[in-house]
Parts: sequence; structure tokens; C-alpha cells
Amino acid sequence: MAHSNCSAASTVVETAVGTALSVECALGLTGNAVALWTFFYRLRVWKPYAVYLFSLVVADLLLVTCLPLLAVFYLRGKTWELGRAPCQVLLFLLAFSRGVGVAFLTTVALDRYLRVVHPRLRVNLLSPRAAWGISSLVWVLMIALTPQNLLTHKALQNSTDCPSFYPTGETGASATWQEALFFLQLLLPFGLIFFCNTGLIRTLQERLQESDKNPRLRRARALVAMVLLLFALCFLPSVLARALAHVLRESESCGVQQALVQASDVAGSLTCLHSALSPVIYCFSNQAFTHSYRKVLRSLRGWRKAAEPASSNHRDSDS
Repeated sequence: MAHSNCSAASTVVETAVGTALSVECALGLTGNAVALWTFFYRLRVWKPYAVYLFSLVVADLLLVTCLPLLAVFYLRGKTWELGRAPCQVLLFLLAFSRGVGVAFLTTVALDRYLRVVHPRLRVNLLSPRAAWGISSLVWVLMIALTPQNLLTHKALQNSTDCPSFYPTGETGASATWQEALFFLQLLLPFGLIFFCNTGLIRTLQERLQESDKNPRLRRARALVAMVLLLFALCFLPSVLARALAHVLRESESCGVQQALVQASDVAGSLTCLHSALSPVIYCFSNQAFTHSYRKVLRSLRGWRKAAEPASSNHRDSDS
């Protein structure tokens, strides 16, 4: 944590983070709302991967509901005016929804990998009902793994303070477990997704002619590659910033402390970006999602074209 006599405030960074969170909230809410509509009204067959994607949508929507409060927090110069308890709940929901989202991103990648690289394994014969059971276990497990001390943070002594993305500076076994879990929840899934991506590329190169003729194989390769790219963009900067924050925690330089806090804020805001980018993964998983998003874009273009003639006629009449 930055020293008490060393201000880490940066209006530019805080405004940029608050604005980014607002944009992520708008895009994430729109994209995941369309995905949810597609699940209920366009998706006729629910295979296991669809069950995992549905859980990912729910986790993303849970994260999106937290973003308005977080955006206001940054836009007001990192001042929290709702009291200690709402801040604790917000921190818990952010960590929980991020963990669930990461878990189901990894599950989707593993499902595609097993079905393409090891199609004869029994796990590929799982029924949708079994997939619902697995999804329920993941939700329960993530509730248990999310650090419960986020709900009883000792660092929140000031009612206008809320640690947000920066390590709180607490010591002890609970805080150590919380930090170890943070790195484990991000690095282990990234390693698994990287392994799946490498295995898929190797397998599809061996079946080059078949993969060129089979669009399902191409979509599977593209889906896992997009998950890997999304993971690297959204989560690895936060891992790096968190590691630097621990390594340089005892630095006496105010400049270093300011840079660490600001880097943690920017990297932390990127972890929420996956809720806005997940619709790209849905499009690679099933064409029903692609049709839904295209329909929304066509509707938006139609409204724009309908508005343009009215505005141009108004200008002509004025002249």
C-alpha cells in the first residue's frame, strides 16, 4: 500500500479508468443481454458447451452490475460515499464474478480441445444434465474459494476508502491465501488454455485438409485462440501489476508507489473488459449468436438511416 504521506492520486488515470469501466459496462450489458436472449429464444439444442457458455453469460452480467458503482468511484477521485459494507460486498462480487468467468472460459476451451483432439474420450459423451451439474459445482466451488475476508476487510477503516484493484496491504495467513489464490486463479487457467490452443493447432495441422473442409473444426480452433487472446489481454496485465506491487511494496519512492497504484487501477479495469469481449467467443461457438448480433447491428443501422433523412430534410427546410 502506498505510504500515507505519499499521494498516489492522478486525475487523468482515474478519469480514464472510470470512463473505461463505463464503456465496458455499456458494451457488456448489451452484448450479454443479446446472448441471454439468444439462449432462451434462438438456441434449440443445449449441448454441454452451451451450458458452460450460459454460466459465463450469467457471471459476466453479475460483473457488469458492479461496474457502475466502480466507475463512479473512480470518476469521483477514488472517493467512496456509500459506506464500508457496500464496498466490502462490491469487492467480494468483483472477485467472485471474475473467478467464475475465468473458470467457465477455461471450461469452454477444455471442452473444445477434448472434442477435437480426443473425440473418443467418454467425457465427450456428457449429457446437458451432467453439464448443469458440473456448472453448479463450479459456482459452489468459486463461492468457497473467493476470499471471505473481503467481506470483513480490516483495511477499510475510512468510510470514504475502498481498495478497489490494489492489494490492501494486510498481512497474515488469510491475506497470503488471498494473494496466492489470485495468482492461482489466473495463471493455472491461462496455462491450461495455452495447452489447449497448442494441442488444437497441432491436431488441425495434422488434419489440414479435413480442417479446411470442416467449418466446425475451424470454429473450434478460432474459439480457443480467441479465449487465449482474451485471457492475455484482460488478465495477464493484472497479474504483472500485482506481482510488481508485492515486489516493490517497501519502496520509499513516492513516484514508484504512485506508478504501482495507477498501474494496478488500469490493469484491474482490464480484467472487467472480458465481460464486453465475451460475445466474440459466443459467435465462434454457435451461428445462432452470430445471427443475433447481426440482427442487432442491422437494426441500429436502420435506425441511423431513418434518422439521417429527417435531419437532412430539416436542414434543407431551414435553408
